[in-house]
Amino acid sequence: MVADCRNDRDCRVGYYYGGPEQATWLTPPAGMATMPKPDVIWHSATFAEARVSCGRNCTWSYFFEAKRRQLSPPRRDVLQADYRRLLMAQVDGRGLAVRQIFTAREALRIEREWAPGLAVGEAITEIRFDPDGRLSLTWLKGPDRVPVRERVTVPSFAR
Repeated sequence: MVADCRNDRDCRVGYYYGGPEQATWLTPPAGMATMPKPDVIWHSATFAEARVSCGRNCTWSYFFEAKRRQLSPPRRDVLQADYRRLLMAQVDGRGLAVRQIFTAREALRIEREWAPGLAVGEAITEIRFDPDGRLSLTWLKGPDRVPVRERVTVPSFAR
């Protein structure tokens, strides 16, 4: 992944295979003329996520799989990714959806009694995909914001 920035709010973001002078530049998500400086997360040596902010409680993620030179469309509000199974946990309205990264097919949907007044992404305080295929999360429940820890089995295939 590579970024070419005029300043922190005006960047071109792309990927390359070979040298950075051969970058393929990403198209900004709908509603954005340019992209801010990205946070790049290398989930493995060949799998990267470029995450850009689009405001409060709003992010867009692009995923790049270098072995296959595969780039995902922009994905909104991704909280965590599982590079082994190519899944992402993504805020979707008042729920959390686990979807395939490149097709966006839903594998699992989680709806809980999230703490009122918080966006789902704020109510979830910890989230990770475990090596055994489960999703571990800690979230704030109800008006008292009681922390709840749980592990959820996630199927690899879409429903």
